[in-house]
Amino acid sequence: MIRKREFIWNTIGSFISALLNAIILAFCTRINGIEIAGIFAISYASMCILNSIGDFGLRIYQSTDVERKSNFSEYLVARIVAQVLMYVIGIIFVCIKGYTHEKLFILLLLLAFRIIENLSDSYQAEFQLNGRLELGGKSIVYRNVLGLVTFFALDILTKNILIALIGLVIAQLIVFILYDLRLIKQFTKTTLKVDKKQVVKILKDCLPLAISTVISMYVINAVKYAIDDFGDYEMQTYFNIIYMPTFVINLVSVFLIKPFLKPFGDTWTNKEYMKFVKMIGIIIVVLALATLCVEAGCFLLGIPFLNLLYGVELSMYKADLLLLVLSGFLYACANVLFNALGTMRHQKLTTITYIFTAIFAFFVPAIWVKNYGMRGATYSCMAVMGLLFVFMLVFFVYVLIVTKNKRKNA
Repeated sequence: MIRKREFIWNTIGSFISALLNAIILAFCTRINGIEIAGIFAISYASMCILNSIGDFGLRIYQSTDVERKSNFSEYLVARIVAQVLMYVIGIIFVCIKGYTHEKLFILLLLLAFRIIENLSDSYQAEFQLNGRLELGGKSIVYRNVLGLVTFFALDILTKNILIALIGLVIAQLIVFILYDLRLIKQFTKTTLKVDKKQVVKILKDCLPLAISTVISMYVINAVKYAIDDFGDYEMQTYFNIIYMPTFVINLVSVFLIKPFLKPFGDTWTNKEYMKFVKMIGIIIVVLALATLCVEAGCFLLGIPFLNLLYGVELSMYKADLLLLVLSGFLYACANVLFNALGTMRHQKLTTITYIFTAIFAFFVPAIWVKNYGMRGATYSCMAVMGLLFVFMLVFFVYVLIVTKNKRKNA
């Protein structure tokens, strides 16, 4: 059962974490200008894709390990391996892309920020397994609030986004050391001397989830890369601004899913399949209601609010804004089913889903953005998210039917 304090702190933490990009982009647009904001936006998109390697699907796997087949230290070492892999691939990525020095350092600093986030996530999973999810929520709040305040102060003083990002990373690291590392002692003993075979097993089991997450981040950001190839930094900035309200939907999905990860594991392990489906259904219904509220808000006040917040004129993009919010709902539902399939230990099906969707996302957004500009970006985003949701839903229903039939025939 999810306690009130767990839900509240997880909600606050998820809210701040989900809006981090939007807040920094808004600040960066006003302080550093549209061009720097566009560079930051595409760098952040690249970081999200690379961060999928650092995440490696470990939070889902660790939080649903209710039978404790692996201990915290083994998960932590697996996470450290994933962070090293992420940074190495990140360096290779920027070399291949031929980024400018400014773009290069922005991305590397964002990756450093994510390394701290990912390491903290392992600690948060352990807190959750011990019935203290609120401690993870507090960690997110403390780190991001201090990080944002530091970023804002340094950017205002220096007008230099690189110095501001360095401050963000240092602030996050300080909270991680003083909070997460200190609290974990109440629950378990941490050591880097672990069973290497078990660490390899964790990474091997999570590999399909990791591949799925990497491809999913590419799928989410494929339109932004199409804009990077066939548009300009101004279009990139405008698209990212009108895309921001979709994060409200994703935010709702995050703070709904995370508390349910352990109950997902409990109900599936106990073969309470109808209860499992009911939880999935409740989350999707809540997401639908949230989407209706966001759509109404965007229809009435979305453009004036974004104009005021970012200091740019977006009136011509109202239809795009409303369609992108709907695409956010489709992605959030797909993400719910992704977590469900991970709990059901059918990670390979999520990988297949993302591979097919990524192939579609590689070609369609590029063609539509090149030919139709911003409207092409919007339509292609809708198409990609719709395809992703349909694939996830089909596989979820398939696994559920097969599992129930096996139980009947047992």
